[in-house]
Amino acid sequence: MVYVLVLTSGLALAAAGGGCSGDDGALASSSSGGTGDAATSGTSGTSGASGTSGTSGTSGASGTSGDGGSSGSPAGALKAGKTTLTIKAAGTDRSVIVVVPTTIGSGKLPLVIALHGNGDTNTNFITGTTTLEALAESKSFVLAAPQGISQDITIGGQTVPGVDWDPYRTVAGGNIDLPLLDAIRTQLVASGSIDTKKLVVFGYSQGGYMSFRYGMDTSATLACAGLIGAANPLGPQLTAAAPRKIPVALQIGTNDGAIGQARNTKADLESKSFPLDYHEIAGAGHVPVAGGVTVPLTFCLGQSLP
Repeated sequence: MVYVLVLTSGLALAAAGGGCSGDDGALASSSSGGTGDAATSGTSGTSGASGTSGTSGTSGASGTSGDGGSSGSPAGALKAGKTTLTIKAAGTDRSVIVVVPTTIGSGKLPLVIALHGNGDTNTNFITGTTTLEALAESKSFVLAAPQGISQDITIGGQTVPGVDWDPYRTVAGGNIDLPLLDAIRTQLVASGSIDTKKLVVFGYSQGGYMSFRYGMDTSATLACAGLIGAANPLGPQLTAAAPRKIPVALQIGTNDGAIGQARNTKADLESKSFPLDYHEIAGAGHVPVAGGVTVPLTFCLGQSLP
C-alpha cells in the first residue's frame, strides 16, 4: 500500500508499506515546487534489548536540544569491548550499543553515531545489515548505535505511521530523537576518550534521513554527516539554516526509490558549496545497502572540525 498525504501547508509526504528487516525509506517533505525530498517507509521492526540502568547522569546541553539525560554511563575513560547502555532522553529510556576498539588506550578516538533503517534493530544493523562493528576495530573509532522507536509522525494535522526515526519535527513539536543524539554525544564525550573534533553521524535509509537532519542542525559541532539510501528530509531550507557547511557523504543505488531526491540533495549541497562525497551505485536498489558502508564512512572519518 502507498500512502500520499498532502498537507495544508502545501507540502507532500509519501510513504510506502512493505519493507523488511534492514529495509526502509523515509517519510520526507518536499516543496510545492518539487525541490524537496520524498521517499518511502517500510514496516517497523522490533526494538533492540535495553541495557541495564546505572546511576542517573546530568542533562545534555549540546546540539539542538538540552533535554537528554543518561543512565548506566561508564565511569571514566572508555574501555575496549561492546556494551549496551540505557540513556534517558526526552523522558524515555533508550538502548544504545557502544563498541570501543582495542586501540582506545592509544589516545582519543573519533565517535560515529550509527542509525539503522526502519524495521531493523541496532544489533542487526552493525553486524548484519552493515559491517560497522568490525570497522570500528579496523578503523579505530568508537561506535554508538541507538535503537530507534517506531512512531506515528503527525505533521500538518495528518499522521504517517511507523517510522523509526523522526527527522521532521522540532523538539518542541514532539521530536524524541534529536535529544537522544545530543545525550549520546554528551555522555561519551564526558568519558574523556573521544576526539571532539571528529564526531560523525551516519545512517542508512530512515536513519540516513535522520543523519542528514541532525548533521545540519548541529553542523557547528559535528565533523561530518554520512547517509546511504536517503536524502535531505526537509528540503533546501534545512541546508540554508545550517550554521556551518558540514561535509556530507551521500551514497545511493541508481534503482533506489529515493534516487531523485538524492540528486536534488546533491545539487542543493553543491550550489551552497558544502563539501560533498557523492556516489551512485549503478544498478543497485535500496536493499542490500548499496555499495556498502566503507567508502562514505572513510570519507567522514577523514573530516575534522576546524
